[in-house]
Amino acid sequence: MLLSSCFFLKVIAPFVQFVNIWCNWCDLRICGAIGVGGKLVIGVDDKTKIIVGIDDAIRDRIYDEFPNSLYDATSPSLLAEIYEKRFNDVSVIIIEIPYSIKKPVFIKSEGMPNGIYLRAGSNTRKAAQEYVEDLLRENKRINYDEEHVLADTDILASVNLKRVFKRIDKDVLVSEKIIIRSSANSEKYYPTVAGALLFCEKPSLYIHEAVVRCTRFLGIDGRDIIQTEEIEGPLEQQIETSFQLIKSWLMREYKLFGAKLQGKMIIPEVALREAIINALIHRKYWVPVKITLYDDRLEIFNPGNFPGLLDLKHLGDGTTYLRNPHLARIARRFGIIEKLGTGIRLILESCKKAGIRRPEFIEGADSVKVIFYFMPAEDLYSSDEDKLLALFNLKREIQLREVEKYLNVSRNTATRKLNQLIKKGKVRREGKGPSVKYVIL
Repeated sequence: MLLSSCFFLKVIAPFVQFVNIWCNWCDLRICGAIGVGGKLVIGVDDKTKIIVGIDDAIRDRIYDEFPNSLYDATSPSLLAEIYEKRFNDVSVIIIEIPYSIKKPVFIKSEGMPNGIYLRAGSNTRKAAQEYVEDLLRENKRINYDEEHVLADTDILASVNLKRVFKRIDKDVLVSEKIIIRSSANSEKYYPTVAGALLFCEKPSLYIHEAVVRCTRFLGIDGRDIIQTEEIEGPLEQQIETSFQLIKSWLMREYKLFGAKLQGKMIIPEVALREAIINALIHRKYWVPVKITLYDDRLEIFNPGNFPGLLDLKHLGDGTTYLRNPHLARIARRFGIIEKLGTGIRLILESCKKAGIRRPEFIEGADSVKVIFYFMPAEDLYSSDEDKLLALFNLKREIQLREVEKYLNVSRNTATRKLNQLIKKGKVRREGKGPSVKYVIL
């Protein structure tokens, strides 16, 4: 589910708490602190997710009382559009809130910042101070990457500056948003966030959580850690170090070519690099970027939701909104970014060409998670045998539980299908008991 800022549980509660029908949070972002708009569906059982409909009493109260209550309870005041949708013999009510230009939206009775809430999964929590500051900055059309860092300009390494700028003086660096003049002292200059991230040897000393945390787990549930690394340094170094580390974790099927062992990555290199670049260039800084490897997937957690009015259904269409425009502009000079608006399309196209499942982009409470699954794309193959052979070509050796999950079949059915491949001489069984694995010939 894609859930975002919301405080409607407080506002809507008086209208539905006297019945056992609650609000089902749709896969649409709900309006609140972020103010991006969204929809709320009433008439779905909260536990079973079954559409149970609404009765006339609830319908009348929502139409008559909810719009005014919402308008009076919020600031800036919100206007709701209410309509119904019928499913067979029952109807649900949909409350739709339009995009809010002014933000944050908060509950008047609690004031600001106490009345600003975030919706994360099934939980509602108050917005942190850093998050509120981001929203206020956005209202003033100020980008985070052009704000100053409390440090002297000598934290910027001259060797890095010379790689990008032919002439290094204060006027050039000010115009490029690398440093900024103090408002209190015209002779004093500070590095900007963009300047520190790109040209400081250790920006995490001055910018909260300017690191990448890479963790490798055993299994698929995230309980047992195999290895964890925290990547620091200038942005370019963070990108390259993170990429090389995760690439080494994703290598499989090592073979000897001449005097060197060469492996094959589970996902395309270009897709991994673009996903890491996107995460670091377009992120916020309330928590680290987190890259997590499981046996069946790779997850890249990016603090900050998609900036602008980006539609998840049309990712990769070339639309670009920049949260950190100065960071992105200078990153192009470094050669980190080639063309704006092509990253997600390149990720999707390379994964499709490699024959693996389409990556999943999940927008949460002020965050985006990209998930790469280590499974072939099912729609490319017509039979279970073709699907299994594609899985073997991707991973070479697999276990029975992976076949069960991949084909969505029982253990007996998975065993039967593997035995058919063994009889045809395409696969062999190795080991005994729980450690049995199947290897393509």
